[in-house]
Amino acid sequence: MTLQNPVVRKASWFSYLNADDLRTACSAGEAEGRIRIVYNADYYKEVRTFDITPQTASDDFSMVSHIFGPLDVSEMNVSVRSPLGALSGEPVRRGLTRQQYLTLTDAMQEDGFGTQSRDGLRLNSENYYWTALGCSHQQMTLAAWTSAKDDLRDLHFPIVLEKVSGQTDPLPPAPDPDAVQNPDPTIGHGRDEQDRNFYRTIRGNSLQ
Repeated sequence: MTLQNPVVRKASWFSYLNADDLRTACSAGEAEGRIRIVYNADYYKEVRTFDITPQTASDDFSMVSHIFGPLDVSEMNVSVRSPLGALSGEPVRRGLTRQQYLTLTDAMQEDGFGTQSRDGLRLNSENYYWTALGCSHQQMTLAAWTSAKDDLRDLHFPIVLEKVSGQTDPLPPAPDPDAVQNPDPTIGHGRDEQDRNFYRTIRGNSLQ
């Protein structure tokens, strides 16, 4: 499936970002322990994705991560059945021990995963933000941190994630929150500019 239409392409990205595929598997009892983490370092500059999956009949886990630069992001083509399968950007596959997995999830919990209350928080495409979604006991947990509200430099889990991901390029540094501006995606000088800027809003444990 080729998504040349930016509206269709964007809808597919929204589905991946909200982990629609993971939610379906979670509700069916088939995604225990799976985690999806996304780092939006300004959508049109760089996006990183990390999918963590328990290994069958083992205490180990696998992580598949991608880095998408400006050209990759402009051609994003994501299907719910095969997330990121049609994206450019070579995947990096890494095995994680159970201890590495627990160190990462402990850091995520320290940063608010599972305890956040961020209903109504807007994640703008031009800002820097992290999202994390995980499945446990057939229930989904969503957490998000954005440069418009948070100092992303104070988060603990990205440090752990960077060490275990196997990616050689360092994470794009988060901006000083005092310098962040919130773009209004409804205001633009033309249709192209309005389509370029977009956002997702947290409603409960979903991104809408």
